[in-house]
Amino acid sequence: MRLRTQLALAFACLAIVPLALVLPWALSNLRRTLTQGFDARVASAMIAAQSVLEQVSKASTVGAEELADSPALEDFAREVHDGRAAPSTTTLGERLMKSRGLSVLSLLDSQGVTLSSGHLPARLGDRDPTLFAAAEQPPGREPMPVMVEVRGDAGPLRLPALVAARAVDYGDTRVWVVAGTLLDSRLAEELSRLTGAEVTIAGSGSTLAHAGAADPPNAEKTIDFPPIARLTFAFSRAPQVSAERGILRAFVLISGLGLLLAVVAGWVVARHLTRPLEALTAATRQLAAGSLGVSVREDSSGEVGDLVASFNRMSAELKSVTERLISSERTAAWQEVARRLAHEIKNPLTPIQMSLETLAAARGGGSAEFDRLFNEGVKAMLEEVERLRRIVDEFSRFARLPKPRLAAVDPAELVRQVLALYPARAEGVRLKTEISNGMTVQADRDLLTQVLMNLLKNADEAIGGEGEIAVRVRRHPDGVALEVQDSGPGVPAEHRSRVFEPDFTTKPDGSGLGLAIASRICQEHGGRLELDAPAGGGALFRLVLPASPER
Repeated sequence: MRLRTQLALAFACLAIVPLALVLPWALSNLRRTLTQGFDARVASAMIAAQSVLEQVSKASTVGAEELADSPALEDFAREVHDGRAAPSTTTLGERLMKSRGLSVLSLLDSQGVTLSSGHLPARLGDRDPTLFAAAEQPPGREPMPVMVEVRGDAGPLRLPALVAARAVDYGDTRVWVVAGTLLDSRLAEELSRLTGAEVTIAGSGSTLAHAGAADPPNAEKTIDFPPIARLTFAFSRAPQVSAERGILRAFVLISGLGLLLAVVAGWVVARHLTRPLEALTAATRQLAAGSLGVSVREDSSGEVGDLVASFNRMSAELKSVTERLISSERTAAWQEVARRLAHEIKNPLTPIQMSLETLAAARGGGSAEFDRLFNEGVKAMLEEVERLRRIVDEFSRFARLPKPRLAAVDPAELVRQVLALYPARAEGVRLKTEISNGMTVQADRDLLTQVLMNLLKNADEAIGGEGEIAVRVRRHPDGVALEVQDSGPGVPAEHRSRVFEPDFTTKPDGSGLGLAIASRICQEHGGRLELDAPAGGGALFRLVLPASPER
């Protein structure tokens, strides 16, 4: 055994005794301090959660009271008393519910029959004993937890809610206002964001809502709304455990450095060893910062010399591999740009060709409409040529799709112009249009034209020259919807989730970029491109864009 090893072991044994005595005490104090901090944080978070739930409860009570005192409910009670059926009855509950920021609202008669419902309009005329139970509570009681049936994407859902009831009397007629707030995923997300915990809302033996995540190990706290729901808050102890381990590692590292410094007899050897190691550390940092090919002077011997030589070889190889990889990535990127450019140029060529064929046919047949067709066709072709020039310029400068140049666009007029680019269709192709006027969107006219032409081309190919293509422009809850529907075989269920992915195609000669580019254009306009499967078969592509504000 070498002398420096013997000296290092001797000094290590002398220094490790105090460390063995101090370490358990330090860890115990550290664990106690971190536990107290964790418990305080959990207690504070639960107080905040209780406050939110109290606000939800109060909002239900205040909402019911304000609605009960509102002129709208007085008028409604009078109509019920007079036996007059108001046309707005079916939507009154929904309008009042939204105006008060509530998520549950039903108007019931004295027998518990639903007169209007905001959260489930289809319940009109049915008895609702669950909500009517809130009306049967003694006056002044806190909001009551109940299971409420609400509308869901896949049908009715049953969710817990806190509801309060207030009566509105007109003569001998009494109308009950039952208002409340759902204990749903939005509340779970708010509580998770506020407390930093994983929040689960459970009821009827199943999980109804979930938000957040808590890495194990964790501690759980619950808030019950018997017998309807239970809110579980899972607080992760992982940060506490990580802090303990980190401080332990730091303590051990500091102790190790102290031991190293304590080995005075080995100082010369240590100095000789640490000099190349420091150089290696600095070189490693430079390498991590991106300075490829950095090397360390090889003036050491033994294991350290071998380590330096290995590092220099690794650095040189890493530089070589990285340069090759960058070159390969650049080549692949330009290949992708070329593919996209070719695909985007190909689409406008079809309407240009069809316009030229139409002009040639009109010219050859001596049609009296030639001048008009010539002017329309030339105008359309010039627009397409200009759009091609712009796309080529944008691709050559930036190797990406052109940025939208937003301007006010009438979607109805745009669709009519796009359809005019297809004057000649196969005899078996029936074109059906349903176009609503009076709408405006902020969009790039050329890019939207590109999307619509792509969708029309796909629809034409899907029906194979025999079938129907429907083009619609209509209002949508999110703005304006432009739809292209075909009567073809449709998109198989297993492919619907991938149709907008680059390079995915079911056509033998397709590039897979058309729908991917169209989807990206829609996203850059603040909209979206959707695929739907109509009940009658075929495929329906829906472009949804935000409508411009009405002036």
